[in-house]
Amino acid sequence: MTRKIVVIGAGIVGSSIAAQLPEDVAVTVLDHAPTGQLRGSTGRAPGLVGLFNEAPVLTELARASAALYDDLEFNGERAFDRVGGVEVAFTPEAVAKLEERAELAAAAGLPHRLLDAAETVALAPELIDPAHCVRGLHFADDGTARAGIITAALRKRSNARFVDDAAVVGIEIRGNQVSSVRTATESFPADDVVLASGIWGPVTASLVDQQLPLTPVAHPYVHGPQRPRSSAPTPFVRWPEHHAYARDHGARLGLGTYDHTPQPVPLDQLGQHAEQPWPGELFDDAVRRAMELLPAAHRFPIAERLNGVFAMTPDNLPLLGAFPDIAGLWSAVAIWVTAAGGAARGLVELMCDEEPTIPDLDRLRPDRFADQDPSDLETRALRLYRDIYATA
Repeated sequence: MTRKIVVIGAGIVGSSIAAQLPEDVAVTVLDHAPTGQLRGSTGRAPGLVGLFNEAPVLTELARASAALYDDLEFNGERAFDRVGGVEVAFTPEAVAKLEERAELAAAAGLPHRLLDAAETVALAPELIDPAHCVRGLHFADDGTARAGIITAALRKRSNARFVDDAAVVGIEIRGNQVSSVRTATESFPADDVVLASGIWGPVTASLVDQQLPLTPVAHPYVHGPQRPRSSAPTPFVRWPEHHAYARDHGARLGLGTYDHTPQPVPLDQLGQHAEQPWPGELFDDAVRRAMELLPAAHRFPIAERLNGVFAMTPDNLPLLGAFPDIAGLWSAVAIWVTAAGGAARGLVELMCDEEPTIPDLDRLRPDRFADQDPSDLETRALRLYRDIYATA
């Protein structure tokens, strides 16, 4: 009998899973959004794919993701460009941190280069102000992703049946095994069910009385006005000591910041989109501080403000793997674009009992916070917000 797998969520994670499952299984991907819409975090991601992370498992997930994205395109548009990434330091403490990260990157075998101020500014003169730069760390293999293009290309590549406008209302269990997934109008038989529902993961898990320690958090990102498209690719830029980042989107510049009090979004206030109203002064002040990092001539008027919502966990690591209490139930949430393709590969290998190609996935198991106080877990997650690339 053909194995039936239902994936809940058709963003970049769910689509990556569908595209990498073997052809001899029947895959159905359900999503609450209408056809052509990405209502989750995928549709609002700034698209920075930095390969290096101080948690080795995240570095391996990012490497695998970038390799998957490299050859993807949809309707003639490339999904991923290896434009590189650069981290900028100004204070002695930040310089020392860059040097430490360079040593770790060398140990991980990632191409990188420590730069002086002039070399750093030359990589992205529109984004890096010489007055705020002493040293830089360049990662040549980093890239920028068009998450919507990646998702569309993976969806086309897969053999799965995608069902849009299909909000899940129930997951049926027989004995200790998943048996089907219900929407308001249809039931889908399932030997396995994968929760790839992003910020809505805890809501979906609660349908079978399971807990996922995931905290949805609001985050500001702004775009400048449209302009002539850049002639040469520009690395994305991070200022770790200022908790800010920027990228050239080609036809406009973008800027994001974590330099504000974290704003958790209660599960009952998520709505149907991974976006919240702009809160005003709190985000305005943070964006103003980030904008001052740019060269004065390239600080841009804000044409679009986005208050996007993404998922955080108490250790800044994904929740990936099997739920131990229910056979056939799997988690694939709290996963950013950077790690989505690799996380999908790792999960498929677990589900199909294949030889693992990504080490240390056990560190990501979804039950690693079992029996811990939910309010304490949320507090721990929010403490990591400003240092979003750190792990606990």
